[in-house]
Amino acid sequence: MKNIALSLMVIAPIFATAQKATDFTKVLPGVVKVTENLYYDATEITNMNWLEYLNWLKGKTGGKASNAYQTALPDSTVWKFGLEKDSPYLKYYFRHVAYQSYPVVGVSWQQASEYCAWRTERVAEYLEANGKREKAPPYFAYRLPTEEEFKLMYDNMVQYPDFVGAEGKRKFLGMSRYNMKREMDEFTSEVGDMGDHADVTAPVKSYWPNDFGVYNIRGNVTEWLMQANSHAGGSWMDSFADDVRSVTIADAPSARIGFRCVCEVSTESP
Repeated sequence: MKNIALSLMVIAPIFATAQKATDFTKVLPGVVKVTENLYYDATEITNMNWLEYLNWLKGKTGGKASNAYQTALPDSTVWKFGLEKDSPYLKYYFRHVAYQSYPVVGVSWQQASEYCAWRTERVAEYLEANGKREKAPPYFAYRLPTEEEFKLMYDNMVQYPDFVGAEGKRKFLGMSRYNMKREMDEFTSEVGDMGDHADVTAPVKSYWPNDFGVYNIRGNVTEWLMQANSHAGGSWMDSFADDVRSVTIADAPSARIGFRCVCEVSTESP
C-alpha cells in the first residue's frame, strides 16, 4: 500500500511574469515543479515541520510563555471529536516521535497562513547563509494554494480509479489509492478483509502520488486553501462517495484539516 521543511498577512498570488525553463526543486526544499512559476509541496506539512516552527518561535520570541509561541500551538482538543475523552491522540499525536511524519492538524487557517510567510523568510535566510541564493529564483514566496491550483493537482490524481486495478502491479490489486473510508461493498475478493485505511491520518508519503509527485492531494487530511477558512480534498474521516473536490468553509481547527504550501517564483520583480 505504501509507495510509500512572521508575517500575519497571506502572500497573494503574484509573480505572473514569464521566465526561462528552469527547475528550482533542488534549491527550494520539499517542492515539485508544476509550471514555470509554481512549485507545490510534495507532502502535507508534518508534525515535525510544525515542531521546528515552534522551536524557532521559542528561541526568537521569549520562550514558551511568549504570545507568538502560544498562538502557534496546535489545538490538540480536536481529537476529542468522535473519540473517547482519554484518547491517546490528545496527548501523543502532535509531539510523540511515532507521529513526526504525520500531517499536523488542529491548526487554523490563520496559523497555516502565518507558517507559509515564516517559511519564506527562513528559506531565504538558509539560502543566504549557505551561499545558494544565486541558485534560487530572484523572487519566491510560499503561500497556501488557490482553489484552481488545488484542483489542478486533484484532477490529475483522480484520473485513476479509486482502487488499484489492471493498470497497477498485481501485488497492489484492489488496494485503495487514498486514506479514506471504504464502504463494505468496496472490499474486493483480492484484498479480502485487509484494512488499507489508516485508523486516523497516515504518514504524509503514504499511498500513491499524482503525476507531479504530490502525495495525498485527496484523503488523509483535507487542506487549507488561500481563500480565508476554505479547505478541500477530503480526509481520513470521509468516504469515497463524498464530494471532496468542492471547497468547504470551516472557522475552526479540526482533526481532519491540515495543509501544505505552494511556492510561487519569478525571475523578475513583481
